[in-house]
Amino acid sequence: MSDAPEPEQTHRPAPEPDRPSIVVAVMYPSAWDIRPAHVLAADLDAVRALDPRLEIVDCRYVEPERLRTERGRPGTAARPELRELAPELTADQRDLLARAEIALVADLPFEVADLAPKLRWVQSCAAGNGQLLSAGLPTERIRLTTAAGVNGTPIAEFVFARMLAFFKRHRELDALQDARRWKPAFGGLIQGRTLGLIGVGGIGSQLARRAQAFGMTVHATRRRVEVPAEHVDRLFHPDDLHEMLAGCDAVVSAAPETADTVGTMNAAAFAAMREGAFYCNVGRGSFVVEADLIAALRGGRLGGAALDVVAAEPLPADDPLWDAPNLYLSAHCSSAALEHFTEVFRLFRDNLARYLAGEELRNRIDPDAGC
Repeated sequence: MSDAPEPEQTHRPAPEPDRPSIVVAVMYPSAWDIRPAHVLAADLDAVRALDPRLEIVDCRYVEPERLRTERGRPGTAARPELRELAPELTADQRDLLARAEIALVADLPFEVADLAPKLRWVQSCAAGNGQLLSAGLPTERIRLTTAAGVNGTPIAEFVFARMLAFFKRHRELDALQDARRWKPAFGGLIQGRTLGLIGVGGIGSQLARRAQAFGMTVHATRRRVEVPAEHVDRLFHPDDLHEMLAGCDAVVSAAPETADTVGTMNAAAFAAMREGAFYCNVGRGSFVVEADLIAALRGGRLGGAALDVVAAEPLPADDPLWDAPNLYLSAHCSSAALEHFTEVFRLFRDNLARYLAGEELRNRIDPDAGC
């Protein structure tokens, strides 16, 4: 994600005076959307087609990556040093925020409700919402919805690629090929094994579907254990996480970041897992105590692990995670970048149609739970 200057902003002519406009601010960083320009243009036209009153204004707001990362952590809104990192708003950005009723964003300035008196709904283009919570959202006036679920399929595929590589011993096979040694390294089955899911939302549900297709038993944690989850054989309350871990051959974390989830996978949690099990995190880096993960890998308690997210991104070159045995590392890239914004706009159009009709919005966050 680049902090490079944004291109010249283009403004659509205001609608006729007898048709009050509904101003939709498109403010996520343009560098995030790597699709061809004509694909974005088609998506914006599809949004406009929903209602003649819609006025789409493209005026991007970009925060430094360090600020965005820190704002995504729970309890950061009160940290004054972060506000000093916030970019100065341009005149166009201030004008747009003063007029906007709806916004499609990644980030927004602190105290955005004061800057945007007409704002009624913010759609995030990401699944996480910590940086928008730190902007003071949601409020009684402003609803906040996330893009949870848009990456469910690509991330589920990524997880299974990592898990299969572990159980089928692909690294050993690759090493034998590099050494030009014709020596068998037989892998094991995932059929008949048990997969544990920490979080069974948009990503977890896609993982559960694929796991059952592979013939796996699926366990998952969720607060509402009394409500069945599709493709999940048994639900555990989060308080019973260690009980679930003890019965799983592989465990995947896809949980949001809240004050309650930080440091969940610690030494005690890894000790509760089956010896030789596999662990994967595609949720938030703060979920794992990384020193405890390294110790579990080095001590042999864990057979292997995969991290697509870490506590400090980008990961410093001297971080001990790089040298941890049997660890698959990737730089927060388990989603499919080319398809991401196509799915975001599909969700946005659906939610916008709901908004215009006065219906409940999808992925509306719970202000108390922060997710």
